[in-house]
Amino acid sequence: MRALRFVIVLVVVFGSITAFATDARVESMGKSARFIMDDMSIFDNPANINLYPNFLIGELGVYNGSRASGVKSGQNQDPWDPWFGGLFSLNIGGGNALSIGGVLGRKDERLLKYFPDYIIGPAGIPFETPIPVTNFDGFLGAALGSTAVGLHIYIAHQGGITNEGIITKDAFASALQLDGGVNIELSNDYQLEVAAGIARIQYGPSNHALFDSELLSEFLNARFFSRINAIDGHLIPVASIRNMHAPGRSEMDISLGAGVDTKFTRGFFWLGLTGFYNIQKAGSNWEWGRSVEDAEGNIERIGGTFFTDLDDGGWGPGSRAKLQQVGGIISFGIERNLWWDWFVMRVGGQKVIAYASYSKSDDIDFSVLCPSAPNGTPCRESGSYFVTNPVNDGTTDDNVGFGFGVNIEEKLKVDFTVSEDFPFRNFFQGGTRWISKISATYSF
Repeated sequence: MRALRFVIVLVVVFGSITAFATDARVESMGKSARFIMDDMSIFDNPANINLYPNFLIGELGVYNGSRASGVKSGQNQDPWDPWFGGLFSLNIGGGNALSIGGVLGRKDERLLKYFPDYIIGPAGIPFETPIPVTNFDGFLGAALGSTAVGLHIYIAHQGGITNEGIITKDAFASALQLDGGVNIELSNDYQLEVAAGIARIQYGPSNHALFDSELLSEFLNARFFSRINAIDGHLIPVASIRNMHAPGRSEMDISLGAGVDTKFTRGFFWLGLTGFYNIQKAGSNWEWGRSVEDAEGNIERIGGTFFTDLDDGGWGPGSRAKLQQVGGIISFGIERNLWWDWFVMRVGGQKVIAYASYSKSDDIDFSVLCPSAPNGTPCRESGSYFVTNPVNDGTTDDNVGFGFGVNIEEKLKVDFTVSEDFPFRNFFQGGTRWISKISATYSF
């Protein structure tokens, strides 16, 4: 019990927050874990593995977005991107504990989103970017009195073979992340989290050193929980900065925000507001789509992102396209037990409003940053405009989520995200998908 003192104190302090919360819960209750304490926060701050000793976590996969829309009625298609893992704690005496954990198969989209769909090598022939197969998260942490510390490594790598099974040294894609964090209980009413790390993203035929200084990315995030007795909840200021670099791509994102949470009879509610500044740059060798000639001599443009590896540092010749955005995100989530203590319903959403400024490249019309490029229309002018998040594309970036969960004896917890088009489908036509994501945890 002494080894878990830190955990017990935090459960008392943050008793209004469910201790075990899966990715499906996050998606269906506000689309973000920025303002809530949950087990998914271990990927933002590895020190939080000490708050969840001895439990298993996993996800059956996702079944939403553009991929699911291509599944024909009656066709059997397993969900995409399942993963699983576990965290374990050992009492070392003196009120302290060591924690270790691992997760297999998880795709970290904050890193992998910089991978192109296709890579064009020296021969000028495009091939699909290899799909990483390692996809491993490793954790190591310690709870020392009222302070928890943790380290995390993420490895996603594939090299030497294409997705079609063709062996070639030109096929290469790799993402590596190292980060650490601290979680400090300042008092019974205050808790501080800080985490920082570096990452390296590489792809294409060109060979790079393990730590290429030109491709190193850095990030830092922090949040502070301050109890407010009047609402039986917390005030939660947050801050983060991500300075990301990949071959031919860079992105700087700075955000500041504040949120509140509160518990009520058999339920929980949170609300948050975040302001952000984001700037992205892409080289002239990054292009959306590719012009091809069909059998009849007609020119058409196939979709996807294409990166031409020139082994020149990744940026290609000429000028770079640039996209700047400044705006805000308002988000909320609510859950409540209905009918039975083991059954909970959830709903939440987010809205993004930002002012964008696009500066075109003089050397490419279909830059990956061009807002009209996915529609087959080139960007031949620079300009400013307003943007928002997708309304209903079935991803974690769109407006609203809905789901439910079951809790079996405070041990096994299974959460479901409901497909957003489910209430509007005709059941008698077949092909109806009820669920888009299933996640689970088991504590022992």
